[in-house]
Amino acid sequence: MRFAFISPRYGADISTGAEHACRLLAQQVSERHDVEVLTTCAASSATWKNEYSEGPDRIRGVMVRRFAVNQSHDANAFASLSNRLVTWPHSRADEIEWTRRLGPSAPGLIEHLTRHQRSYDVLVFFSVWHPTTVQGVQIAPDRSVLFPYLQLRPELRFHLWNELLESVRAVGYVSASERRLAHEYLRANPHGEELVGIGIDPPPQQAYPRHQQDPADTFVADDDVSADAPPAEESYLESRGVPFRRRHRLYGHFALYGGRIGSDNGCEEMLEYFDTYAQDDPAAALVVMGVKMMKLPEEPYMRMPGVLPDRERMVAYEAADVTIAPASDDLLAQPLLESMAVGTPVIANAANGAAVEHCRGANGGLYYANREEFAEAMRLMMSNARLRQTLGENGRRYIQQHYRWDSVMGRFDRLVGKVRPKGA
Repeated sequence: MRFAFISPRYGADISTGAEHACRLLAQQVSERHDVEVLTTCAASSATWKNEYSEGPDRIRGVMVRRFAVNQSHDANAFASLSNRLVTWPHSRADEIEWTRRLGPSAPGLIEHLTRHQRSYDVLVFFSVWHPTTVQGVQIAPDRSVLFPYLQLRPELRFHLWNELLESVRAVGYVSASERRLAHEYLRANPHGEELVGIGIDPPPQQAYPRHQQDPADTFVADDDVSADAPPAEESYLESRGVPFRRRHRLYGHFALYGGRIGSDNGCEEMLEYFDTYAQDDPAAALVVMGVKMMKLPEEPYMRMPGVLPDRERMVAYEAADVTIAPASDDLLAQPLLESMAVGTPVIANAANGAAVEHCRGANGGLYYANREEFAEAMRLMMSNARLRQTLGENGRRYIQQHYRWDSVMGRFDRLVGKVRPKGA
């Protein structure tokens, strides 16, 4: 089959949101089918400035065709329009204008799709909010699939979203909370739908179980190793994440956050809450790995290894005693799923419905709604090795059963199977 994946942005540096889901799915589908991504030259959704070259490119084996954006994003005018539309009665034309003001506007993309839509068996659109979707799904709705990436925000009251979900042939969701919004909030009745999600490929499970011993008892600093001590087995070191601990001199308990370090995704709150916990447990460390977009406190418990390659990132999750997932609106919850995949339990923000669903579905983590709940969850995790082991193994089984890529691709195949063949 030949697929067109249509996304407002596309790039290896986009690590969350609908565009990230687009890239992950495109890479997997391209291993079995012909996939072409149609997107814009923009790198930032804040400005939609053309930063990539227009034309075809290939990213990690996927053909990407970029089109220029012809209108910059006016944040002040857009905010004023949003406030008016969510406050006062308005028309469908007002909602269409809202999507145009949000951007990105790429007439070349829509023109290409109009001319060449019959060369694709299925059109897969990502993010319901943007004109790339609002205009694009009108071209061939019977062969269109939509991953809307729905989040509870004031603009979700617009009637346009219900119209879009019911006009396409099938709707794919990345979380159960998103599907509930479609049914209970929008009252949408799609022709077909599937909870697809994203996949995680866990590393092979080692012979030694996670959290078998306190990490401080499993190794010591290189200078303190006795000459008579037998060499440690490499498989044991790898299974315990010890290379990461040694590299960053982490010899006690530590919590890990893996993701973009910014003020808009729960990191500030996480840092404040951890500081409260650290007053009672000064020996514990907080490791944050990812792109740094905000100033971090200069505290003795802070460790900052920076951006790590995929393989080392998974070793870091394995080395941690617990992973913190502070984002309130991350439907993909990829760091949480990666942590569960290697048997490390999680503490998640209770405001994130997708994260809470995974914690409950797997029985693989705890969640917090305020500072006191965060500190109590940390105390429980850090003081109870058996709890960490039980939750960690529950999470590992959950990923094996539901979120390996072969399972996700099976659900994706069922989704696109609802699309009418060309000429039908």
